[in-house]
Amino acid sequence: MDHEYEQEHQLEEALLGATTNSGPTASPAPPGVPCARTDGGGPGASSDRPPDASAAGTTGPLSAREELAEMVSLALPIAASAFCRKGMVSADKAFVGHLGDDGHGAGGYLAAFVLADMCLSVLMVPPLAFSLVLNSLVGQAVGSGRPKMAGVWFQQSLFWLAVSLPPCLVGLFYVEPALLVLGFDQDLALLAGTYAKYNVIWPVSSSLYTSMRIYFQAQGLPRPAMYNNIAFLFINAFLNYVFIFGGPFRHFAAFGHWRGLGFVGAAVSLSISRTAQLAVYFVYMFVLQRHHRRTWPGLSPSHHTRARTAEFLRQALPGAGTLFFQQCSGRAVTVLVGRLGGEAVAASSV
Repeated sequence: MDHEYEQEHQLEEALLGATTNSGPTASPAPPGVPCARTDGGGPGASSDRPPDASAAGTTGPLSAREELAEMVSLALPIAASAFCRKGMVSADKAFVGHLGDDGHGAGGYLAAFVLADMCLSVLMVPPLAFSLVLNSLVGQAVGSGRPKMAGVWFQQSLFWLAVSLPPCLVGLFYVEPALLVLGFDQDLALLAGTYAKYNVIWPVSSSLYTSMRIYFQAQGLPRPAMYNNIAFLFINAFLNYVFIFGGPFRHFAAFGHWRGLGFVGAAVSLSISRTAQLAVYFVYMFVLQRHHRRTWPGLSPSHHTRARTAEFLRQALPGAGTLFFQQCSGRAVTVLVGRLGGEAVAASSV
């Protein structure tokens, strides 16, 4: 859905945080430059500084050529990943735009898709903010020689995702009345509301995947996510073909010439592909390669002091406010276009 991929505008921050603060070439911020307090601050905050400089990942200053090479090596995989995620939502729209077999027409389905996405993008602002904040926090933790703090911030992100996701998902069951209040056609609101309810699963997988991906990208490991996204660009397209139109099963009597689930099949395929994408990435990064070992502090309540939690929220909540304003201002155009009818809404998404 569009809201997930619009975060690429905010992932310019991820590129900045990853290329200046992450990986083995990062160094502490110079004096006078403000940054987040990666130790959590305050009395009782424990020190998790590694025992030697090599563990901290600090080296001497880079030449201009080395720094440019480091930036490019991080930027290209992130750009490729963003392209693949944008390609996935374009494929979703393309398949939905070819529906039109029960009176709604391709324009009606595409308009309902856009309106459901509009509501979902606003509802998902808090979880998205708790993921995007890792751009700066993880990069600064690793770059300042406190890699274990990166894992603490990642755990904070997962906790606040668990807190913020349930009310956002409940909101998906009220998309229809919300669209009616905004003045949209009743049939279009009903169709969008029905589609939104089928999207209740994949935002959980997508939010967890976003946090994991940024957690490792900010440490200088963007390539696994790139390969994962490339693979699922094609897997998602195939799942759309199967669950919307029936795929190859429609040609065989043994499967009853199954013709798919139609419009809601787009949400079902999205849920399956996002969940599988998360599972593959988790198994590779955490189980097989164990890339988290250098920055994982273990599971203990003592890592999450009041000062650290306050610092996390101090970084995340202003970002949530910014994202909310951006989403509302951007979606206001869709609301205004909706006064012209469903066909105009569908055309505005192309």
